[in-house]
Amino acid sequence: MKQLPSLTDLRVFVVAAQLEGFSLAADQLRVSPAYVSKRIALLEQVLGVTLFVRSARQVRLSLEGKIAMKWAQRLLENMEQMQLEISREHQVPKGRVRVVTSTGFGSFCVAPLLSKLIYRYPELEVDLELLDRPVDLVSEGFDLELRVGGLLPQSVIARRLATNRRVLCASPAYIEQHGSPQSLEELHKHRCISIRERDQTAGQWLLHGPSGSRRLELRAPMSTNNGAVAKLWCLDGQGIMLRSAWNIKEELVDGRLIQVLPEFSQEADIHAIYSTRLETSAKLRACVNLLEEALSEQ
Repeated sequence: MKQLPSLTDLRVFVVAAQLEGFSLAADQLRVSPAYVSKRIALLEQVLGVTLFVRSARQVRLSLEGKIAMKWAQRLLENMEQMQLEISREHQVPKGRVRVVTSTGFGSFCVAPLLSKLIYRYPELEVDLELLDRPVDLVSEGFDLELRVGGLLPQSVIARRLATNRRVLCASPAYIEQHGSPQSLEELHKHRCISIRERDQTAGQWLLHGPSGSRRLELRAPMSTNNGAVAKLWCLDGQGIMLRSAWNIKEELVDGRLIQVLPEFSQEADIHAIYSTRLETSAKLRACVNLLEEALSEQ
């Protein structure tokens, strides 16, 4: 076969095969039945085979036609994907993006990354809101929510940006005075610091360990809705805290905090939540892609 099939002929062929009729294909494509017959005939000539078995009432694919149908659909899908990707490259991210996330994660991780985003795409504008409460993305007018842990809503789109877990930790001063718990049961004897951030229920910890998941009721004489405050108390020796690994990485490395019961942790992956598909919004796509790229490396 010296000549390659025309994409137009392949498209007409696929529609005719799906509808099992030249007249029906002509109606859908808004052309004449004669045009459909001509395009099919040219395709058969190029391929050197008969694509349809024709009868008085309908046409159906021949054996060669079924093979051609499989490859024609694949070729057309690849062409559409190519056009979509080229179109994306020509879309310049611009306009305002409203982003919401928790105070600790927003100030520690997200704010610096959004600054990088603006350097990369100077026509973008960012409005970052830090809220330590659940939010309704659509009714509150946000384009993007960055959520650490918790249940994901079913009515919007969620994309995991990075894995993360919360770990138990305490200061050397606390451990020296109270000792380090050797089991989950011993946690009940210790002072714990409770954080009421978004998905975290005050006075409860859901922990995953070698034997599965356990939900614990805490003795928490100190509680707050702010992770930075809880971290300050923990560093000051006030108790054991459950905190995301990204937030206490430096303190664990330099010894200001010590991980306790390291075999137990809480899953708290980082997700981007949005209601508009990324393919239709260059500004949202640029924001999510940069955050995923940066957070996956941390």
